[in-house]
Amino acid sequence: MVALMQIDHDPQEPSRKALKIIGVLTAVVVLIVAVPLTMGVNWSVRQLPIEFVLLLAGAAIGVWGGFFLGRRDAIRQFRTPGRDE
Repeated sequence: MVALMQIDHDPQEPSRKALKIIGVLTAVVVLIVAVPLTMGVNWSVRQLPIEFVLLLAGAAIGVWGGFFLGRRDAIRQFRTPGRDE
């Protein structure tokens, strides 16, 4: 008697081994891109005057804050009356 092995896997989905390989490859590609990009940005920012960098940082924080407050207000306008979120 030969016991047949039953496969408990959907053939349309990738296997665990394939997911691990994809995860490792993604991590390697991210590191290959992120390290030189970070070093390049760091070098570029060091070439700028500190006042200009502070101005850019303040503008970025202001834009981010405005976007966040705008999104929060946009979400609140669609809430159901009488229901607290």
